[in-house]
Amino acid sequence: MRLRPNLLLLPLALLAAGLVTLVVVQTIGALEQVDRAQQEKGETLQRTVISAMRGVVRYGRDKEERIEAVLEEIANDPMVLSVAMVDSTGNPVIAKGAPLGRAGGQEPATVRAGGSDLLRLVEPFELGWQRGPMGTPCSAAEGGCGDSSGGGRGRAGAGQLGRVSPGSYRLILVLDQGPAAQVSRLILVQAVALSAIILLAAAVGGLLMRSIRQRGRLSRRVAVEQHKRESLESLRLLAAGLAHEIRNPLGAIRGYAQLLHEQSADQEAKAKTGVMLSELDRVGERLEEFLAFARERQVKLEPLDLSALAGEVVTLLQPDAEAAGIALSRDQGERPVRCHGDARQLKELVLNLVLNAIEACSEGDRVTIAVATDSDPIVLTVLDSGKGIELDDLPRVFEPYFTTRDNGSGLGLAISKRIAESHRGSLEVDSTPGAGTTVRLMLPVSG
Repeated sequence: MRLRPNLLLLPLALLAAGLVTLVVVQTIGALEQVDRAQQEKGETLQRTVISAMRGVVRYGRDKEERIEAVLEEIANDPMVLSVAMVDSTGNPVIAKGAPLGRAGGQEPATVRAGGSDLLRLVEPFELGWQRGPMGTPCSAAEGGCGDSSGGGRGRAGAGQLGRVSPGSYRLILVLDQGPAAQVSRLILVQAVALSAIILLAAAVGGLLMRSIRQRGRLSRRVAVEQHKRESLESLRLLAAGLAHEIRNPLGAIRGYAQLLHEQSADQEAKAKTGVMLSELDRVGERLEEFLAFARERQVKLEPLDLSALAGEVVTLLQPDAEAAGIALSRDQGERPVRCHGDARQLKELVLNLVLNAIEACSEGDRVTIAVATDSDPIVLTVLDSGKGIELDDLPRVFEPYFTTRDNGSGLGLAISKRIAESHRGSLEVDSTPGAGTTVRLMLPVSG
């Protein structure tokens, strides 16, 4: 079973939404992973620094210089913007890199500071030492004392070393997040680009499906039009054959009827032959309509004024309209409306439209002809306020032999449509039952 293209639009939209959601989730996960990696790297560096400081206080009398050397080495890392050892009151004891100012007293272990490209880590630690058996200081934080050659022997106040003394401290480490931020921005750009590609692909797919659907509709319409043309061609050939077969015998019959009518002395017989002649003339008119429908017409394109042609039709049919009590007018000034066409055929077309409008009206109704002066295509409109066309009949008004009038042949609009199409134009009909009908003839500006 083939799925209609419009039924595939919803799954396509859902697929695109799912893929975009997946990209968003993956992007969030990647950004969190970058942040986690930076955090872990900073914490590892922080633990390494604290362990190094605890280690160097075991050796010699220059503990402060050794701690300062450790911090100096860490500050030389391109990733580290500043590093500082602060006391319990927040005052810097030893600081390297960019100035930190007063750190404050109650900072959490991890602080994101300032802009998004900085990571500030704060870690509390204890630093202490005691004198060994030979008078050598050692770190109490390391769980005991070890031997150390060198200084400190017999030095007064070995448990107090300049700015650094045993007690509680915090290590503040400020890291540069610039490279990580660049990676994050690259991930975001890639995610946005991928989402845009997905949405663009979905849009292209939707347009393609819409195009397929429109192409299918167009193919069906072309097939219907082709079938109609073939049917009309068959009807045209049939009408031509019948008209030619009937016209010659009909002419002979009318000739004899005319002779009887002229030679009859009996008034009753004369009246009957008069009825015969009237009916024969009516049949002859129908045959002419059949022949007009069946005849292949050669269109002779030449410049003409469609506004003037409409005026001629109004002048020609004005007496018939007035006799029926119908107001016929032209809603157009004297400004010419130039186009290319066969004046004789277009006049026949407009005559058919106006006659149909008059026949659909009753006394007191109006029929108006209007020609657009500045439109492309050129539009000639015949508007009436008559009884209108039933909605069920509206699609069939251009079918040959379809009529709702008792004395109609059903060929007027069919012939008019053929004339319009031979001029590369078209006819449109809008109607509201009980409110009137509007017929529009559309022609190209140039032939």
